[in-house]
Amino acid sequence: TSSKKDSLQGDLFAEFTDEGTNESKFSTLKSLNDLNFDYQLIDTEEKRKEFIQNIKTKEIFSLDTETTDIDPIHAELVGMSFSYAENQAFYVPVPAERDEALKIVNEFKEVFENEQTLKVGQNIKYDILALSHYGIHIKGPMFDTMIAHYLLHPEMRHGMDYLAEAYLRYRTIPITELIGSGKQQKSMADLSPEEIRVYACEDADITLRLHHLFLPQLKEQNLLPLFEDLEMPLVAVLAEMERNGVC
Repeated sequence: TSSKKDSLQGDLFAEFTDEGTNESKFSTLKSLNDLNFDYQLIDTEEKRKEFIQNIKTKEIFSLDTETTDIDPIHAELVGMSFSYAENQAFYVPVPAERDEALKIVNEFKEVFENEQTLKVGQNIKYDILALSHYGIHIKGPMFDTMIAHYLLHPEMRHGMDYLAEAYLRYRTIPITELIGSGKQQKSMADLSPEEIRVYACEDADITLRLHHLFLPQLKEQNLLPLFEDLEMPLVAVLAEMERNGVC
């Protein structure tokens, strides 16, 4: 696969997301080994309860879904990751068994549907659709880092890998390290939660950090009203259209 997220999740602006990078330009990139990170696995009911009580107190958090398919209409959840502080993130595995998956995901219903908290995502429309199959409808304000960057620099690439390199000087974990490539490529569902934990948490962490960078830039360029009043409401409309289909 050519991109960390765009290979696993459909991209609203696919024509702008060539994920190739210039090795000479980004020759001094940091990686996860350079960070003092705290990426936690939330894999028991007790841990989930404690985490939910904690994240409910936050005004902003990033979210990301790991799934089995690039098409959100057919994707099944493998896990959910969250971050509300840089270099810290949490991964919640979701089992394949439907009833148990619904139980776990719906424990987070009040978190996703809290209209007071800002939810940040990279191509958040995908996450909206993926979660909708489990009875979750994300409510409240949302911030899509991919769309924010499109408004700031429409001529550039907008995938997470590129944004991390260009703005954070950081090289993300390639998806091929987890699932391989070609005929031997695995599904995320084939991996254990511990194998996915760092990769998924990094996604949420990077997304939050990109939000912190792009928000002031949107304000400086007087693009925040366009972003908040048109672009982000449109994401919800497009997600609803995709979910319902077109007759």
